[in-house]
Amino acid sequence: MSWLEQLRPASFRGVAFHVDTVDVSAGDTVVLREYPFQDLPTVFRMGEAAEEIKLSAYVIGDDYDEQRDALRQVLSGEGVLVHPTAGSIRCFVAGKYSIKEAPTAEGGMARFDLVFVRAQPRRYPVGSTNTQADARAKAAAAKAAARDAFAAQWSLDGQPGWVADRAVGRIEGSVEEQWGQLAKVTGALGDFASEAIAAHQTLAASLDSLMSTPRQLGDAIATLFELPGDLSNALARDLQRAFQWCFVVADRIAATDFETLVMPPVGTGLVMYGTGNAAVLSVDSAGRARLAGLTSASDRLYQTQATAAWVEANTWADLTSYDEAMALRAATSTQFERLLNLASTDTADDTLPAQSWHDAVLALYTAALTDLQARSRDLVRLTTYTPQAWEPVWLISYKLYGTADHADEILAMNAHIEHPLLVPPGRPLRVVRH
Repeated sequence: MSWLEQLRPASFRGVAFHVDTVDVSAGDTVVLREYPFQDLPTVFRMGEAAEEIKLSAYVIGDDYDEQRDALRQVLSGEGVLVHPTAGSIRCFVAGKYSIKEAPTAEGGMARFDLVFVRAQPRRYPVGSTNTQADARAKAAAAKAAARDAFAAQWSLDGQPGWVADRAVGRIEGSVEEQWGQLAKVTGALGDFASEAIAAHQTLAASLDSLMSTPRQLGDAIATLFELPGDLSNALARDLQRAFQWCFVVADRIAATDFETLVMPPVGTGLVMYGTGNAAVLSVDSAGRARLAGLTSASDRLYQTQATAAWVEANTWADLTSYDEAMALRAATSTQFERLLNLASTDTADDTLPAQSWHDAVLALYTAALTDLQARSRDLVRLTTYTPQAWEPVWLISYKLYGTADHADEILAMNAHIEHPLLVPPGRPLRVVRH
């Protein structure tokens, strides 16, 4: 493989930029001792010197100002630098950096002079676990396990007619409602949109014939939760919202009322037929218990497919802040715990599925949290503080944190402060939310 094929797009903490030149200062720290009447000096090697990586970088484009601000947000502390030729290197930002803009000569461009210090003595590139790929693989396994569980649980053989009608109606309603959510997104998916529309039309046309073959029915329903091979950040978030709609099917599609017999005490009235609300009627009869089992099987299939697809979409989306990562972590935990708790109350399957649904979902839960942890590790939790008067930076540190120890950090993150005793009022400061 040629060196051109090995070039990588430069980035720091996931924020990309372009590079003009790269300078690396490396080597040993030595001390020379020269003595009278000795022709050659004595050299003492003190170990390796700090390795400095200097980059002449730039951002360019119609949105260069947004790229510039995004890069400034992460240029503090430690993070992973993707070096164009050396790969991933864990570095510290070495103090201040400069930004140069020439609107009349180089419109739509901002240049950065960046200096990084390598934090650990490693040889790069470093092999590491691709948490996004692992989460996608676990999502695919969970989808397959959900289809196996559905095939083992779902059967209309020997069911009363009203039970079969209600169970089939719930699946049909779930398909149409979920497609209604996805149809809002597929228009921006290019060729994949045509495939998704065709898959839905085929599923809708063949639902009746598939009801007697649960394996094929589960596979056909799963086509609603497939993702394209590559997604932009915006489309990934849109798909997440569409899949999240199906997290709790019972909240979206009410259980269908079914016909029931009202038998009054002897001598108090007439026997009447009417409709009973499945939400308040118990499942004490055999027919009701069968309907509850079929409903639980189809709901679990939908909810597992939606949850796995939601995790897949999340692996394509960028994490822009620490708060966003924590919100996604909370949503992930809530949904998986709901899924596992609901499944724990179901009756045991008469036929064992080929794969363990519980093990597959638990593995996906672990992989999803691991991916969020890995991708949010370098995010800094930032906020702003606006002084109302001229104040020393130590006073601001004390106001925010109860100690003056963070004064140097505030100075390093706010290059506009010209003197530590005179922090200007009315201009927001970038500060870390410790």
